[in-house]
Amino acid sequence: MNKKIYMLILITFIVFMLISGSFLMSWLSENKKTNSIRNKEEKHLTIKKDNYYLNSDILKDNPETIGWLIVPGTKINYPVVQHSDNNYYLNHDFKHNYNSAGWIFMDYQNKLGDQNIIIYGHHRHDDSMFGSIDLLFDKEFYKNNANEIIFVTEKEVLTYTIFSVYKASVKDIYNQPNYNNLAKKIDKFKKNSQINFKEEINENSQIITISTCSANNIDRLVVHGYRKK
Repeated sequence: MNKKIYMLILITFIVFMLISGSFLMSWLSENKKTNSIRNKEEKHLTIKKDNYYLNSDILKDNPETIGWLIVPGTKINYPVVQHSDNNYYLNHDFKHNYNSAGWIFMDYQNKLGDQNIIIYGHHRHDDSMFGSIDLLFDKEFYKNNANEIIFVTEKEVLTYTIFSVYKASVKDIYNQPNYNNLAKKIDKFKKNSQINFKEEINENSQIITISTCSANNIDRLVVHGYRKK
C-alpha cells in the first residue's frame, strides 16, 4: 500500500475515533445530568397506599411543570413540563439547560381538560425518557403488568387504561387536543393497534397520547390510554 494512502487512512481513523469518543462522553454526561435531575425532583412526588401526591413546590424548580407521568412496569417516571412551543424541550432539560436528551413535555396547545392529553419525549437508547416504551408493544408485557398510564397533577391523579399501541407516520393525525368526533377517532386508534386490548371505551372518555420517535427516527411510536370515569 502506498505510504501516503496508508497515512491518510490512519489519520482518518484517528479523527473518527476522537470524534466518536467525544460524542460518547457528551452523551453519557447528558444522561447522567438527566438522571440526577429526575432523582432530585422525585422528592416532590409522594406515594402513600397506592395514592400519588405532587407537591406544588416543584414549581419553584420549574414553573412550567404540569404534572408527573408514570407508566408502571417501564422506566417512564418523569415530571412533565409545557412550553409555549413544541421545540424547546426537545433539547432542553427540566432545569432549562441545553441537553440533547430533552425532557418529557405536554403539547403546547393542550389544556388538562382537553379530550386528548398529548405527551412527547425522545426515544433514548439507554431507556431514559421514552426509551422503554418498546415494552408496551410486547403482548407478553401485559401478563405481569397493568396496562396503565398515571398522570399526577397538583390537584388530582388521572389514571388511564392503555387501549392502543402502534407505529404511525408523521403525516398521521393522532395528536390533536380536541376532535369533532372523538368516538370515531377512538375507534380508529383501536383499529390501528398492534395489540387487541378488547377495551370498551365510553365516547366521552378523556384520552392520553404518548408520542415518540421509532428506531428509524422517522416514524412515531404511539400509545393511547383512556380515562375510566
